[in-house]
Amino acid sequence: EVDDVPGEAAILVRYLGQVTVARIRLPQLQPTTRPAVNNAIDELAWNRLQTLGLQASATTGDAQFLRRVSLDTIGTLPTPAEARAFLADTSPAKRTALITRLLERKEYSQYWAMKWADILRVDKEIIQPVGTIAMTRWLTDQFSKNVPYDHFVRDIVTAQGNTLSESPAAFYLVHNNPEKLVRSVSQVFLGVRIECAQCHHHPFEKWSQSDYAAFGGFFTGISQKGSTGGGKKIFDKAGEDQKHPRTGQTVPTAGLGAPPLEGEALGHRRHALADWMTAAENPFLARMLANRLWAHYLGRGLVEPIDDMRATNPATNEPLLELLAQRLVSNGYDIKDLTQFILSSRTYQLSAEANDSNNRDNQNFSHASWKAVPAEVLLDAISQVTGVTEQFNGWPDGYRAIEIWDNRMPSYFFRIFGKPQRVSVCECERGNEPSIVQALYLMNSTETMAKISHRHGRAIELAQSTLSDDKIIEELYLAALSRFPSDEELALMRTAFDAKGIARRTAVEDIMWALLNTREFVLNH
Repeated sequence: EVDDVPGEAAILVRYLGQVTVARIRLPQLQPTTRPAVNNAIDELAWNRLQTLGLQASATTGDAQFLRRVSLDTIGTLPTPAEARAFLADTSPAKRTALITRLLERKEYSQYWAMKWADILRVDKEIIQPVGTIAMTRWLTDQFSKNVPYDHFVRDIVTAQGNTLSESPAAFYLVHNNPEKLVRSVSQVFLGVRIECAQCHHHPFEKWSQSDYAAFGGFFTGISQKGSTGGGKKIFDKAGEDQKHPRTGQTVPTAGLGAPPLEGEALGHRRHALADWMTAAENPFLARMLANRLWAHYLGRGLVEPIDDMRATNPATNEPLLELLAQRLVSNGYDIKDLTQFILSSRTYQLSAEANDSNNRDNQNFSHASWKAVPAEVLLDAISQVTGVTEQFNGWPDGYRAIEIWDNRMPSYFFRIFGKPQRVSVCECERGNEPSIVQALYLMNSTETMAKISHRHGRAIELAQSTLSDDKIIEELYLAALSRFPSDEELALMRTAFDAKGIARRTAVEDIMWALLNTREFVLNH
């Protein structure tokens, strides 16, 4: 029996070195109602859903939106006071105002510096602790100042100087030869997995060994030497065109699908590469960042995997990807502008509750997805709810997990919840699949129980307060889930206080434990 799940599939067609795709669509034959729109994103998203006969879910409630956008944007839970204030606000523009406030918070730059340190492989074992701190500070500063993305990329691609300085120079200690740089730069910034063309013609794309060698020519002049303080100094020498690995013929240096370098550009290869990458007409850079941001906020890229963008792996909504990329270019690669555009859309603000029409749709954004919370963010959330900070080995008290630059810190929590070791530029290195081990840890670990029952924690503070039982339950729900409990939940949680012989403190701790172990807490929706 054929399953009639609505959607579209791309079928690869390859012949004599040429590749293309045939797109086969299976719509759902039922009427749909076109929802209202917040911005141009929604117009294109609804076009797609109408074509497939999918009905979008309703817009999510204020509490769910507050929690979702806070975790997505700053990697930080709202406090109970912030939740109360937002839920009580009757302004029709309060969601837009919230997004603006979040993008100006220091946690925004800390969280995105952490994410990009993962992507760029800021590895303490290779670039030393001082270099790791310096590059993390540089990344934090870039997001704090909202440096345009094309400037950000140019600074990385052309970086020189001491690897211990607050700069991206240490990138060239991790990616320390033309082969590594070809693979990393093309995948991270262009969304092209060119490594498949190193030994043979790319099986699913037009790239050949000549294209691989041509791109590698940009990185042949990069050199390093010892510097004061134990770091290295990155500098450029005269580069040279690379040879075709099979024929041995010299291949002129060139961008992917671009004409060869000529004249003075040959003497400034990395600057020429940056010029090509950041040009308005470059077909890769803006699309790759747009897809990366969309995947982060919506839980899935318009292209999946997010860094494998090729003609034979088309976007599920090509007009939408083009809209996002063009907005980046036209607005000077303003990351916060594109982020606000995405977060303000009704598409981002849809409920995670599916309906009969879209409950089998996982790729067209007809409803929000339940997303794994990154290890660092989850640990910070547990600390915030319990009111007990995490003690990181060798670090002063008060540091949050999203601030920790040490990618090699021994931590069982980080290991089981998938914090990456920064051995790959692929975001897929981060574990995002729930497991029995994770569930057992949250339910039974001595670390979790110690936070819940800590003598200076939130539980004992609430238990010793003059708040009524109902108000304590409210406070715990606001702290963990950013919402008030329903009448049914309130009635259920009251039973913890009514149990014979149970101390008030124990009742509060039991409720907190129960909330920390809910799917609603562990996942972002």
